Amino acid sequence: MYVLAIDGGGTKTIATISTFSGQVIALAKTGKSNPTSMNIEQFTQAITELINQLKSQQPLHFHQLTKCHAGLSGVTENNNEDITQTLLTSLLPKGCQLTLSNDGLNALYAGTLGQPGIVQISGTGAITLSIDSTGRIERTAGWGYIFDDEGSGYDIGIRTLKAIFKEFDKRGPETILTGAVLAYFQVQSVPQIIEIVYGEGHPRDIIAPLSKVAIECTKRGDIVANTIIDEVCHIFYQSIDACYKKNPFFAERVKVVLAGGVFKELSLFIEKLAVLDKKYSNQYDFMGASSLPVGGAALAALKLPSKEAEIFIDQYNESIHEFLNEGESPSK
Repeated sequence: MYVLAIDGGGTKTIATISTFSGQVIALAKTGKSNPTSMNIEQFTQAITELINQLKSQQPLHFHQLTKCHAGLSGVTENNNEDITQTLLTSLLPKGCQLTLSNDGLNALYAGTLGQPGIVQISGTGAITLSIDSTGRIERTAGWGYIFDDEGSGYDIGIRTLKAIFKEFDKRGPETILTGAVLAYFQVQSVPQIIEIVYGEGHPRDIIAPLSKVAIECTKRGDIVANTIIDEVCHIFYQSIDACYKKNPFFAERVKVVLAGGVFKELSLFIEKLAVLDKKYSNQYDFMGASSLPVGGAALAALKLPSKEAEIFIDQYNESIHEFLNEGESPSK
């Protein structure tokens, strides 16, 4: 018996076939698989390509799949769940048990190993999701970069640019953010940034990576950058707390997984959020993920008890990293 796990977002999608003990035997990648930002033909092509890659790697074991979980960005919006259910059912072996969710569930389970909790995701965009012991899912934030997505890489980038232009105009304090951003964009003066931001690329994709610059300047002790990250942590905490109130937990302390590119400097954010929690509620345990999100998708399919989930993810991590590093299937 084998399990298929799929983790798909607005940029890339990864899928694995593994044994129930966690040995990865096939891995496939493709581009984005968000049915909200693609037409039906594009979405169908992306998912079909992904499944066909896996089938070509392991034709025999593919037909022995008994469980599949697909966590895809946008899948729970509009009529996308029905579309995805129909598409995957047509591609999977008959009788394979299929479950679907937003990709945030993958990220959550990659940290809690299939247990209830809250996940704060922050990459280009941001969203907060929770799942309680009954399986009920709630969300807060993440309503789009134009008017929401506070705490995202894009939001941090916007705050960074505001600080730079305020310093340039003498409307704000001096900050090393200016030199760091000029070096990042490889320009000589602040006004030259405008041409880059309003150039050919999407402003969101150009601005979001500046979050890394802000975090690095925070580590270097810049007061302005540190203020930006403090403000963002307050936003995270507010969203996490709102998600908790929408989906209350019986446990005295709740696991909160921090996932996404913004949290690469994990200890920085855990420290700041822990200070806020001590001040306000003292009920959250902040942590990073123990696996890639696709590992969380596998756990979502299997629904293992805690100890078995730990054993599974240890084997899964070892074999998937071997697979990714070597670019070929791990030995069986």
